[in-house]
Amino acid sequence: MVNRQKKPMYQQIKDHILAMIEKADFAPDTPLCTEKSLSDRYGVSRVTAGRAIKELEMSGILYRKRGVGTFVRLDEQVAARPIDLGPAANENGQESKVFALVVPFPITQGGFLRSVSATTNKLANHNHHLTIQICEPDESAERRTLAQLVKQDVDGIVFYPNMMSTHEDIFHEYVDRGKPVIILDKPHDYENLSCIVCDNYTGSYQLTKHLVDYGHRRIAYLSRFDTTQRNSIRDRYNGFSDCMRDEAIRVDEGCVKMNLSSEHQLLKHVVNQLHKAGVTAIMCENDEFAFYILMCCRSLSIHVPSRMSVVGFDNSSWSTTGNAQLTTVDQNFELIGEQIAELFLDTEYESRHIVIPAELIPRDSSGPVRQG
Repeated sequence: MVNRQKKPMYQQIKDHILAMIEKADFAPDTPLCTEKSLSDRYGVSRVTAGRAIKELEMSGILYRKRGVGTFVRLDEQVAARPIDLGPAANENGQESKVFALVVPFPITQGGFLRSVSATTNKLANHNHHLTIQICEPDESAERRTLAQLVKQDVDGIVFYPNMMSTHEDIFHEYVDRGKPVIILDKPHDYENLSCIVCDNYTGSYQLTKHLVDYGHRRIAYLSRFDTTQRNSIRDRYNGFSDCMRDEAIRVDEGCVKMNLSSEHQLLKHVVNQLHKAGVTAIMCENDEFAFYILMCCRSLSIHVPSRMSVVGFDNSSWSTTGNAQLTTVDQNFELIGEQIAELFLDTEYESRHIVIPAELIPRDSSGPVRQG
């Protein structure tokens, strides 16, 4: 029998808090937890509970109000969070470092929180910290945020571009000083900038082939964004369309709908029209949107999967929310986070381009086409 060592209690508590945040299982104006509540719940000392809270504070996920409790840091608070760049030594006498993550969306979106957790945990082992900067999703806001971080001379930057530009001109002198820059989710040819991307294309191709092998021919593709707005959406759609082409199945443009609203009644109308048009499977941009589509099917009494297969992407908590069991694709967010930390911790930084493999996760929301 393999003896698997359990995680330390403070880490188990952190994982529990992160799961609550990812599922949005909290009220913004109500304390998420206190040291006393955590110590009582888990039967640990307040020191252990305090360590879990402290590490989530240092990663920018939580903040404390003295005498009140600990709260989830909202987007605008994260964006405005000051960066303390004062030199500090760890227990080995080495200088502590501060790295910055810049994203155009809440870190609780999809499964990205798992990446942040993996990065902060690995950096914390070296007494280094990650500050989180959430900027507005436009090019000028990205440039302002990045220019400020470069000017403040943080020890490294990981950047998730919302727009098509990687702003390599801003990073030119910065990387010449040996400071690492990691671009997420956007392949590029700049030799001095590292790149970490998930294989969204292959994941989506596998997901489409999964549906085709079940006999589906009328497959819709739905997204709240279009292929020019996000690289991941472009790659996922291309994986879908290329698989359909390789299987000699025509993609009906009337069944490809981008820039959709998340409003329930509007989505119900879209799903109802697709069902009437003979669509038997719906591919969605991610698990969250797939969950909304699943709820629409249930409201319309369209049984999933016998009348309609519904699949997502990310393998986030949305894929198993309530009694949902969504077929999806796992991006291995933990590995993404670990790779970020390893690049930051490399004392002789050299840029690398890393592709994270995707894995099909079949569940109950997909099945064979119903005959007759």
